[in-house]
Amino acid sequence: MPGIGVVNNPYSRRNEQNPEWMRSLGYITGTSGEAVATRSTKDIHEMIRIFREKGIDILAINGGDGSNSLVISALIEEYGDKPIPKIALLRGGTMNIAANSCGIKGSSAGLMVNLVHKYREGVPFETTFRDILKVEGRYGFVFGNGFTHRFLEVLYESGKKTPLSTIKQLAKGSLSTITGGKLARRLFERVEARVLLDGQEWPARSFAALAASTVEQMGLGFKPFHRCQERPHTFHMLGIVSSPAAIVASLPRIYLGRKVSERKMLEGIAAEVQIESQKPISYTLDGENYATGHDLRIECGPRLEIVVG
Repeated sequence: MPGIGVVNNPYSRRNEQNPEWMRSLGYITGTSGEAVATRSTKDIHEMIRIFREKGIDILAINGGDGSNSLVISALIEEYGDKPIPKIALLRGGTMNIAANSCGIKGSSAGLMVNLVHKYREGVPFETTFRDILKVEGRYGFVFGNGFTHRFLEVLYESGKKTPLSTIKQLAKGSLSTITGGKLARRLFERVEARVLLDGQEWPARSFAALAASTVEQMGLGFKPFHRCQERPHTFHMLGIVSSPAAIVASLPRIYLGRKVSERKMLEGIAAEVQIESQKPISYTLDGENYATGHDLRIECGPRLEIVVG
């Protein structure tokens, strides 16, 4: 049997705190595959090439959303036109947005035990299909610009990336919005851009944030992308046009995955989005921050089969 390939990110916060978890995944995998720890992007590509040559059936990723993005990007690049194996997200990060959105629950070890057991016994896997975004040659599930990117900048500057610290930072941002504070001015600096969804231009040119996703959630249980699975090979695009106070007031509806008024937020389904700005564009993709030029294209990448049980 070709087996299961496991890629561990030793630098994820959870794996750093519990290095024995990574070792246990290797023991669990046993003769059903191979588990490796990668320390650089080069390592990831080398291991993916080895897994490709072995013809693995499943690629399991033990890391958070950023690790998932890096490994899947290498996977798509190295496999080219060759069929991609099933993906198993082992929830090895502090915040696991993609895994949560797909309904994947449990510990990394527990998920791996179930994966190996079903593989050895020939029991069919429960899977779901999700498209993935392509942004400047990188692949990920959630893209954010404007407020969403700046919020992560502020969070990372604090040196803390836990769910609790994220909630505290969100509360600080909301309070600053009410008082008109410095933090709110930084977070909600407007993005002036021309946005085209499959060639159709949005009427607005000024946004508090632009975001796109192929999964429902954006973190902390918020579900703004309720249309992400409406049509295969597309993604849900959002453009927040309202004031900071109106955004804060809409948070309960966003959390519940309900539609927000078009006066506050534009939305659409697209296979390709073009963003044109007079300023360089900064953005986040699955929690990793990047910067680019004045034009940015978001495309729909390959459709992935993800193991959920």
